[in-house]
Amino acid sequence: MNFEFLPKKYIFALNDIKVDKLSEIRIRVDFPVKLKYLNEYIYLSKNGLTLLRNEAIIASCFDIEEILGYATEKSIYAYNENIKQGFLTLKNGVRIGLSGECVFENGAIKTIKNINSLNVRIPQEIYGCSNKIFEKIIKENSVYNSLIISPPAFGKTTILKDLIRKLNEYANNQVLVIDERGEFSFVKGENVDLITYSNKLYAFEYAIRSLAPTVIITDELSGEKDWECVISAKNSGVKIIASCHGESLDSIKNKKYFNKNVFDRYFILESLRNPGILKEIYNSEFEKL
Repeated sequence: MNFEFLPKKYIFALNDIKVDKLSEIRIRVDFPVKLKYLNEYIYLSKNGLTLLRNEAIIASCFDIEEILGYATEKSIYAYNENIKQGFLTLKNGVRIGLSGECVFENGAIKTIKNINSLNVRIPQEIYGCSNKIFEKIIKENSVYNSLIISPPAFGKTTILKDLIRKLNEYANNQVLVIDERGEFSFVKGENVDLITYSNKLYAFEYAIRSLAPTVIITDELSGEKDWECVISAKNSGVKIIASCHGESLDSIKNKKYFNKNVFDRYFILESLRNPGILKEIYNSEFEKL
C-alpha cells in the first residue's frame, strides 16, 4: 500500500506496520490520530503505533487540507459530486469518508465545506475469504440471489471482491459490478464488466439492456430505490448478489422497504470482533441452513 496521500509525518509513522492488518485511519482536527489495527483502535505516534494517548500525533486542519488536496488533485471543486455524497475514492481503492458542514440549496445538498474529520478506509484483498459463501451460492450452472449482511467495516466489500474473482472463472457467467464508490476498480476479469461512480438506478436501468449480464454484484443496498432496482433486475432474469448493513436477519426484515421475494440466500457475518467470518445462513423462507 502506498500512503503518499498522507502527510509525511504519518507516512514515516506507518513505515513498519503490517498493512494487511490495517483497516482504518481516523483523522479528526485537534484530536489524536487513531488506527483500526488488528481489529482494535490504537493511536499513531511519530514513531509508530502506541497505546498512550499523550504520545499520539494530533491531527490538524492542515493535515486534512493536504489529504484532500491529494485526493482531489488540488481541484476540490472538480470532485464536488463525490464530496457531497460524503466520500472520495483514490485510484488505489482507498475510500475517504468526510464530515463537515453540509450546505443545502433548494432542499438538496450542494457541498460539504469546513471538513473537520476523515475516515480513511484501507481496502484489503483476501483471496479465498468467500470460499464458504461461494459454496452456498452455487446452484447447478447458476447462482442463488444472495444478500450479505453485516455492520459497516466487517468484511462485506472484501468478500464481494473475492466472489467476483470466483464467478469470473465459473461456468458461463457474465458478471456486472455496479460500483458506486470506486472500491472495486482493481477487480478485473475476462467475464467482468465494471460500472463505477454511478447510482444504482441509472446503472441498473441501462446496464441490463446494454451489457446483458447473467449476474449483478453491487454493494450496500441502502434504501427503497436500491431495492426497487434489484427487484426489477430479478424480474428480468438476472441474478443478484448484494450486501446490506445490518446486525442480523431481523434487522433487515424490519426495514420498511424490505422485500421477501428478492433473495434466496442470506449470509450473516460475525458482528463482534471477527470481520469477514460467516456466522449464519438462511434460505428464502428464513430457515437456518
